Amino acid sequence: MWAGLLASKWFRWVLLSLAAAGLSGVLATLPFFQTLELKTLDYRFQLLAGESTATPEIVIVDVDDYSIKFLEPEVGRWPWPRNVYAILVDYMRQADAKLVLFDLLLTESDKQNPEADAELGRATEEYGRVIHAALLGEQNTGDPDWDTAKQNSIAATGRFPEYIGLDLPTPAVRRRPRAIGHVAMRLDADGPWRRSLPLARFRDRLLISLPLAAATVVQGLELKDIQVADHEIRVGSVRAPLDRDLRLPIWFNGPPGSYRRYSFAQVFYSAIQLEEGQKPGLDPALFRGKIVLLGVTGSALHDLFTTPYSGSGTTAGDRSKVFGKMPGVEVQANILDSLLHNRFLRPVRAWYAAALVIAATGLSLGAVLFLPLWAAVLVLAVVPSGYLVVALLSFGRHVQMPVLPVILGWAFALAIGYVYQYWIEGAEKRRIKKIFSHYVSRDVFHELLNNPKAAALGGRRVLATVLFSDLRGFTTLSEKTEPELLIGQLNEYFSAMVEVVFEHRGTVDKFVGDMIMALFNVPLPDHAHADNAVRCAVAMQRRLLELNARWRAEGRCEFHSGVGVNTGQMIVGNVGSESIRSYTVIGDQVNLGSRLESLCKEYKVEIIISEQTRDLLQDDYPVREIGDVVVKGKSKPVGIFSVEWRESKAKDEG
Repeated sequence: MWAGLLASKWFRWVLLSLAAAGLSGVLATLPFFQTLELKTLDYRFQLLAGESTATPEIVIVDVDDYSIKFLEPEVGRWPWPRNVYAILVDYMRQADAKLVLFDLLLTESDKQNPEADAELGRATEEYGRVIHAALLGEQNTGDPDWDTAKQNSIAATGRFPEYIGLDLPTPAVRRRPRAIGHVAMRLDADGPWRRSLPLARFRDRLLISLPLAAATVVQGLELKDIQVADHEIRVGSVRAPLDRDLRLPIWFNGPPGSYRRYSFAQVFYSAIQLEEGQKPGLDPALFRGKIVLLGVTGSALHDLFTTPYSGSGTTAGDRSKVFGKMPGVEVQANILDSLLHNRFLRPVRAWYAAALVIAATGLSLGAVLFLPLWAAVLVLAVVPSGYLVVALLSFGRHVQMPVLPVILGWAFALAIGYVYQYWIEGAEKRRIKKIFSHYVSRDVFHELLNNPKAAALGGRRVLATVLFSDLRGFTTLSEKTEPELLIGQLNEYFSAMVEVVFEHRGTVDKFVGDMIMALFNVPLPDHAHADNAVRCAVAMQRRLLELNARWRAEGRCEFHSGVGVNTGQMIVGNVGSESIRSYTVIGDQVNLGSRLESLCKEYKVEIIISEQTRDLLQDDYPVREIGDVVVKGKSKPVGIFSVEWRESKAKDEG
């Protein structure tokens, strides 16, 4: 049973499909291929660059190169005193902004101007809607204010990324902020910032990230309301899925510049104008109900990061734009936006990803093994291209389908399929070629190659017709003719006769001396095998007449042959030893065919067919009954007939 199962092509297809899918899955876990998969993720984001989903509720006030240069005469060189930010906070309080987030680290006191820190602390306390940033580090920076750290964290659980250093905003600045969130990040091995750290461990606490703290506050909740369960962060309506590293894959809502930005200098002067009773350059209403993120974008401040969009571009009309790095504050805006709207990149489950790989691999391998070439090429083209289209459409709905494992599975299926065809099915074709290439016509040979099983090399009983042709008086000729000349003439004769056999769908079984043995209805079925055998016998005699006419003119000796044809049940298959075999037929009916050929000389005729052959003829032939004879080795008489082919030739010429 197992041997038959292993020999089944369907079983091999399933086994090889699983093997190819498994191999692609293993390779996909290697760092090199993981990086390639991340690159496909980047490319998918880039293809969606023109479809921004950035919310207008989030705006950015950026400390850009213009602001640093323009404000230098007024507030001094960078870094600015903290009271500059107090002016911004007071302006946003008057504008009734929903929340202000500082993506700026204010962890060191301004020793030259301590009143400036206190001024920002005053503005923070009065507004009550400010979230400041904390720094987590890989080096121990001493003991932070533990009460403040505890107020802005939750009890540690899970294997979240761990840090040993924590720097909080200065005591003067952190006077009753709404919350404090960390701004730590870990880039992927190839450089881009693709995943955020919504929670990070410090000692026995989990510190909340700046965007997660903001998403919690906006819902009117406290940080203690944040829960972690089943690789998911839950707070209010937020359900943020974490990957196996307990990080949050970032859904970028658009390329750099998708969120409305205001230069800090514009906001600063608008605040001064408003304070002096003048009409501000920026109407405070622009920020009413907005979540405002304050961050640096100046090129010299090194807060720019590689993201999936970096290096890509878009074209609109005659204008093209290449995206560079994204400011850290805009990355934080993307994270916050996704948290507020539950807009997350959700990788498919592991079992579903495995099913996709197996399905694509199996379909591709099945096309190679079971379909004709044109159909296989079509399927092999549709599977990867169709899958990539589906993967892109799914990505637009925030579903991340695996790309590289499927492409690897497709490639392995292609390679394994064609290797299988060469080594397994190709071996069978090579076996057929070795056996039949010189014994059947070109058409029959190609038919056998396309369907090797039709040959049934293992042995079977079949109704077939056998033809024997032997030269008369060849022994005498061989004694009178030079061997070299005789062999050349004999090969010429055999070449002509083999051509005739092939023309009538016959198979040349063997040459024995000057005798030719040909088979009909094997290895491929032929419903007119008796007719083809008789036509072949007549054509052989006619071709010999033509050869003799030429040889006579050349002064060479002439050949004369007798042909015997018999039809009956025979055993056909590969016969021989382990090292040497040949495809042939055996049985009493084969022996009878040979006996009929030998009777030609006795009855002075050139073609003798048996009664069984005559009864299967579908066309009319000029046959003459010779009678019943008892051939050697048989006790029962056999009816034999002579084919009067010369009469047929005369009628044709007439």
